[in-house]
Amino acid sequence: MDVSGCICPSSFPSPSNNLICNGNSINCPITCNQSPPSPIVPRAQLSQCYSGCVNANSECNGCYIWFSSLCRCLRAFQAGSQTDCIASPVIGPGPPQPHQSPSWVVLASGDLITTTQLIPGILQLSTADDIDGGFRLGQDTINSQQARDSLALAMNSVSTRSEEQIHIHLCDSTKTGIRGILDGLDHSKYRTSQPVDLSSLHKPNSAMNCRVSPNSGADINMGRDAVDWLKQYQGSSNCNQYDVGAGVITDSSDYSWACVVTGHRAAESLFCPT
Repeated sequence: MDVSGCICPSSFPSPSNNLICNGNSINCPITCNQSPPSPIVPRAQLSQCYSGCVNANSECNGCYIWFSSLCRCLRAFQAGSQTDCIASPVIGPGPPQPHQSPSWVVLASGDLITTTQLIPGILQLSTADDIDGGFRLGQDTINSQQARDSLALAMNSVSTRSEEQIHIHLCDSTKTGIRGILDGLDHSKYRTSQPVDLSSLHKPNSAMNCRVSPNSGADINMGRDAVDWLKQYQGSSNCNQYDVGAGVITDSSDYSWACVVTGHRAAESLFCPT
């Protein structure tokens, strides 16, 4: 994606948590088979529904990551300029090369990761060239900051996300109750993804299945776990798929846990409550 001739917009509707567009804003309800019927209404409004961050949504806050933050990273990479953005694979100076692989990118803010592929969210993660690349880059970033005990990764569900371009939150996990719950689990029972009891949390409102890394200090693949979990909903209009999120966190013994989150609470608020 060559953005050398682009102006990456910095002016979006204010405040940024007002998830509307400059111009035409539409609620984009998703009809699914729950009882009683009640459509899922994503938080972000768009000018064109159900397409992610296409050009029609270039002035919508729900596409700020794609049209503004990622655009500025790519301009810096392609110009060979100094930037706080981090890409994997690395994006070198100059225009994109033919058949260049997509990259996952830590944005300049340091707290969000997205990809150069146009992917709305977790339901489309299976279309990424490198399904585990975003969570791998996130763990590499956490390791480089020596912050495995204080940072986590979280990808929110369709029903709770605020951006319509796939992204992973790299966030402060020091206040979460999840780590204490994981500390009490028998690792031998979590070599594959298994249910975790969240009833001790102040606000449960969620369910979670987790898998633990084989060794302390080791990273863990998360993307494939999320994709495999979502396969049960392929071809269906089951509402539960819109509540699926994902996260990676370490326990107090520095084992990594890959967790699929379901329910009405955002993965970000579970792993990184404020």
